[in-house]
Amino acid sequence: MPETQPTYRMAHVATTSDTLTSRGGLALFVRDRSQIQMAPLLEQAFGPLRKSRKGLPLWSLFQPLFCFFLDGTSRHLRYVDHLKADPGYAATLESPQAQLASSHAMKRFFKALAWTAGGSFRTILNQLFVWRLKLVGPRVIEATIETMVLDHDEAPKRHGVQPTYKQVKVFSPCR
Repeated sequence: MPETQPTYRMAHVATTSDTLTSRGGLALFVRDRSQIQMAPLLEQAFGPLRKSRKGLPLWSLFQPLFCFFLDGTSRHLRYVDHLKADPGYAATLESPQAQLASSHAMKRFFKALAWTAGGSFRTILNQLFVWRLKLVGPRVIEATIETMVLDHDEAPKRHGVQPTYKQVKVFSPCR
């Protein structure tokens, strides 16, 4: 019977004089993701992607993926295999080493995502934003929009296009 590795949980956060690795902040990030109950939202949005219940749970794919993007040590997906072999990384993610996904599993997951998955992510981010607003309860929310001006001089149809001070016909969504 294979040995099961213990799952480590962070008890408290305090200052230290010890030298921390570059992944020192990942433990706090992991704890925050688990505290805000993001896993059920992801399961609801992306659960239908799973063809079989045999593989890793969705959270075991998303959590290391979020940490991989946040860490930024490597831009190559095969670096996930290196991280999977590190027991300290598994402890940082508060998950057993066997539950960490390989780069091949991540690639299969990315292939299963359709280009329309962005809508599901936007829905989740919207739900988290509203949840955080209800939690904080600010009196005023100030929203700003940054636009990108697109040059439409060569476009055959120019609905909504106005010339700029340099006499270039452009389209800006906030005009």
